[in-house]
Amino acid sequence: MAVDYLSTLNSKGSGLNITQLVDSIVAAETEPAKNLINEKSSANDLSISAVALLRSRMSTLQAALGAAGTGGLYRAESSTTAVSVEVTAPNALTEAATQLNVTQLATAQVLEFGGFSSAEDVLAAGAVSVEVGAWSGTDFAANPDVAARSVSLDGTMTLTGFATALSELTGISARVVDKGDGTFSLSVVSDMGAENALRLTASTAALDAFDTTDASNEVIAAGNAQIELDGIALERPSNQITDVIAGVELTLNAVTSSAHSLTVSMDESGAKARLGALIEQINGMRGYLDEATARGLGGSERGALAGDAAIGAIKRELASLTTAPLNGFGDTPLYLSEIGVRTELDGTLSLDEEAFTATLAQAPEKFQAIYQSLNSMGQSNLEVSFSATATPPEGVHSFEFDSSGDATLEGETLSARTNSAGQQEYYALTGDFAGMTITVLEGAAASTNLYVGVSLIDKLDAYLADVLGSKGEIATKETYLGTKTREYSEELSELDAKALVVEAREMQRFAKMEQMVTQLKSTGEYITTMMEAWKNRD
Repeated sequence: MAVDYLSTLNSKGSGLNITQLVDSIVAAETEPAKNLINEKSSANDLSISAVALLRSRMSTLQAALGAAGTGGLYRAESSTTAVSVEVTAPNALTEAATQLNVTQLATAQVLEFGGFSSAEDVLAAGAVSVEVGAWSGTDFAANPDVAARSVSLDGTMTLTGFATALSELTGISARVVDKGDGTFSLSVVSDMGAENALRLTASTAALDAFDTTDASNEVIAAGNAQIELDGIALERPSNQITDVIAGVELTLNAVTSSAHSLTVSMDESGAKARLGALIEQINGMRGYLDEATARGLGGSERGALAGDAAIGAIKRELASLTTAPLNGFGDTPLYLSEIGVRTELDGTLSLDEEAFTATLAQAPEKFQAIYQSLNSMGQSNLEVSFSATATPPEGVHSFEFDSSGDATLEGETLSARTNSAGQQEYYALTGDFAGMTITVLEGAAASTNLYVGVSLIDKLDAYLADVLGSKGEIATKETYLGTKTREYSEELSELDAKALVVEAREMQRFAKMEQMVTQLKSTGEYITTMMEAWKNRD
């Protein structure tokens, strides 16, 4: 309890505990407002925590979407470590079984120029030209599509400097190596493939050590990979092969002594597990939103974000993304229910395994629509592509081509040009389809449809990226709540300042009161003394 020094010092005063009275008056004037602000501040703090958790949950879901990748409906496998397989275009995959035998790996040409005493040996002045082509014995056929290049030496360039200059040329890697016997060699390596061999020509006799016009200095010859695909002999300039199995890149690691199997098969159990994991992630996000926005009816606990319009909008949008149709994957809209993904009465998703299995057997492309966006033309001789900045509307769009060669897309006139391969192209620079190009691969263009399908994964990812962005709803809500925190802190500070003013005012008032009481007591004592004196006279 605070000591009432005013009353203690003024023993002839009212005898009241002034400090306690003043504290009570100050509390009466400020505590109700403080309590209200503290209640609002506590609720605001709960909202901040809830929004932070919502951001975390959304980020987790977004990471899960990224990890979901292409969905992996098909699995590509190799029966040997000599050949690695990687799926690069899931939409191009079909079930297949292939026998592959690797009889030769692709190699780069390796040239060695030796006999140097140091990596810093200074070379003579002159120039060395470099050509790319193919060697056949001592005959060299230069590639007409690759211009000859030249490295100039000024008489002060070292062997290391020459290696650096060669490495700056596209398709060449050069370095100086210590042989370990007191000498140094310059190693020059070409790109892989028989057509990527090198011929170096010296401009002066002083640089003849680097001249290979007589097919000299070769340690390893450039060569193509040689394989047998189902018994058919093929050659490729690289050990990375992308045109043997559609949608798959093969990496040749070693020569094989016999044929090995490469298979592309439907992975139903893996696809089901991955889809189930995705549904679980989406349900977890929805469950948290339901909890955070619960209104507390019927005695249940009220959520920290109950009644928040922005968070409610996020909840509704996420729900709509899983119930709205996926357009552009065919002539009719595609619903998740067709793939076996059901929406329960409480809004959660579940997987009907029987319907899922039936869909994979009859129309596996519907499953792929969950994971893979698709841009395609209705005619096989037409190909569509979009620039990185293009944002075409999803759905089915009419491409019209008439006898005069004019083309339109959804009524918008397209510009025409001929590309470097001599193919006719139609493109748009403005409008909904800006950045789009339709190429006629062969024959003539034909009226057909353009299909633009955005997968469920891509839709969810784009929405979450927008919501979690620096200008998204979550950042806006965090800014608002942070502002309210500062406002409540300022209001409490103002009330503390007001309390000091009220305290000073009341203390001043009670001090005056004590002074008056003291004066009255003094006057009373004086009168009493006088009356006692008068009484004693009698």
